[in-house]
Amino acid sequence: MSRRNFHHALLVTAVAAVSMLLPRPASSHLPELTKVGNNVVPSRWNFAGFPVQWNLNPATGSNIQGSNSAASVIQAVFDTWTSAPNANIPITRGADSSVSSEASSPSNINLICFVCMDADFSKDSGTLAVTITTTVTRGHSDGHGGIAVFDGQIIKSDIIFNPNVQFTTDGTGSGSTQDLQTVATHEAGHFLGMDHTGVTRAIMFPFAPASEHTLSYDDDAGISTLYPKTIADVATGSIAGTVRMLGNNAAVFGAHVYAGSTSSALPFPTSFNLRKSPISTLSKPDGTYLIQGVPADSYIITAEPLDGPESTGDVPGFAAAYGGTIQTNFTTRWH
Repeated sequence: MSRRNFHHALLVTAVAAVSMLLPRPASSHLPELTKVGNNVVPSRWNFAGFPVQWNLNPATGSNIQGSNSAASVIQAVFDTWTSAPNANIPITRGADSSVSSEASSPSNINLICFVCMDADFSKDSGTLAVTITTTVTRGHSDGHGGIAVFDGQIIKSDIIFNPNVQFTTDGTGSGSTQDLQTVATHEAGHFLGMDHTGVTRAIMFPFAPASEHTLSYDDDAGISTLYPKTIADVATGSIAGTVRMLGNNAAVFGAHVYAGSTSSALPFPTSFNLRKSPISTLSKPDGTYLIQGVPADSYIITAEPLDGPESTGDVPGFAAAYGGTIQTNFTTRWH
C-alpha cells in the first residue's frame, strides 16, 4: 500500500507575528505517523535502500528576489539538517530537473520547485509552501527497483513553493516578503518526516518568523530520534510518564508534554549551532508519553492543552493515526 500526503503548509498570519514576540511553551517534536493495522509507526526514509537525493528545478519566477541564488539557499537548508548532531542523514543533491509539474514528478525525482503551477494554493493564500510525501508499507515497491523493508517508509518527497508569495534570498523577510531559507528549512524538515512543533521559533513551528535558519534542541531531538547516529555526538536520554485528569484519573490524549531546562547550561556545545529550547512530545490515547533526545540537564515537566498558538489542526496526522480526538479540556500542569 502506498500513500501520498499533501500536507505541511507553512503559514504566515497576523497572529503568527505576535507569537514570535511572546515566549510560549513548547509542544511536540513529532514525526509524521503512518497507521498500519493496529500499529502506529513514524514515517521515515530508508537510507540503506537507495541513495536519497533532492532535485532542484532551478527556474524561478519574479517572486524570488535577492543577491543569493535560490540554489545556494536550498543547499544551505539541507546542510543544516544533514549536519544536525546525533543524526545520520546521508542526503545529497541530485541532478537538476526541468520538471515543472508536481503531478508529473517521477518516482526517482524528489522535486524542489519554485515554478510548479499545478499546486493549489487558492484555498489559503497564507500558505507559503507545501511538502508532498509518498510512503509505503513493508513489502511494497520502493519506486527504485527494491522493496520497502518497514511500514511508513518514505519513498518520495516534493517541495513546492507558492508562486504568488514574494520571497527573498538575502536572509531575512520584511513586510510581505518571506525569507526563503526560513521557509525552505521548515519544509526540508517535512521532507525528512518531521511534523509540526509548538516550540515558538523552532524550525518546525507552523508559522514563519522573519528569519530563522538554525535548529532548536527540539528540532534536533526529533530528527536524531528518526535517524540516530551509531555513536552519538552528545549523549541523550529520555523522559517517560503518563498524563491523567485530576479527579477521575482519566488518561489525556494529545497533551503537550515538554521538558524545559531550569538551568543556563548548554549540553550541546556552541560549535553545533543549536538553539536551546524545551524538548517535547504529545501524549498517546492512554496518556503515556516518551520524550526522547534529552541531553543531561535539570528539567521541569509541563503538560498543557493544544489550544494555541499551535492547535489540534496543526497536527491532524497525530489524531488520525491513533483514531481519536485530541483533548484540550484541561489546564496546564507541571512538576
